[in-house]
Amino acid sequence: MRTTRLARALTAALVVAAAAAGCTTAGVAAQDAPRPTRSASDPQAAHLTWEQLTPDTLVPRLSESMLAARSLTWTTRTTGPTGPVENVVDVDMVRSNNRVSATIPGGAVEVRSVDGRRFVRAPATHGKYFDDTKGDAGLPVPAVSVDPVRPVRALYGAVIAVRIAGPRTDVNGVPAQPYDVVVATSRLTDGLGDLGGGVPREQLPATVTLGFWVDQQNRLVKATSNIAGTPVEMTFTSWGADAGITAPTEDQLTNVLSGT
Repeated sequence: MRTTRLARALTAALVVAAAAAGCTTAGVAAQDAPRPTRSASDPQAAHLTWEQLTPDTLVPRLSESMLAARSLTWTTRTTGPTGPVENVVDVDMVRSNNRVSATIPGGAVEVRSVDGRRFVRAPATHGKYFDDTKGDAGLPVPAVSVDPVRPVRALYGAVIAVRIAGPRTDVNGVPAQPYDVVVATSRLTDGLGDLGGGVPREQLPATVTLGFWVDQQNRLVKATSNIAGTPVEMTFTSWGADAGITAPTEDQLTNVLSGT
């Protein structure tokens, strides 16, 4: 569950390549479009011109904004076979640390990955954390990606249409432009990630329409999908904030598990 520097380097290379492609295929409008600032606190942010995203610019713009944030939180809500599921992921892309909190019908689970070590808090640990770095304790670990760029990067080369889907609206206190993003699934190389609702790439319909809400700085603040009757909603918050991902203190650790 570690966000590696190699993954970030590969993503950065993708952004550069995609941006170059956008300049050559999207025409003068894409080349002349204003670029977003990096900081939500930038006093010039209020004066930015909204950029209308296109199939050529969507992936590089959104990926670039995520990488520039260096840290963020995203929440995924869906409905599984046994009921509602919610996962919250905090990630520090500089230190490659992350924290996953999952609320599932069977109980709450938290996994912290800090400096190469993994700590799990689950019903079997009675409110404390177990050092499960070796991964052999049999504790439940949510099958959740901790790469914040993955839902966007997965669409590279597969977006065939980007359409404004209505007026700008408020998403968690942030003005955002809604888009319908049409994806040709045959062009996907790694499925749709969490937005796929658990459906393998080879079982996806020929095209899928995703809902994206993008703020004025080209930050993805919300994404939705509904594939095979499984609705998924992802929200992205706390851009650039200190997530406070630290290892548990000694008094928060346990080496005793229920049933062992």
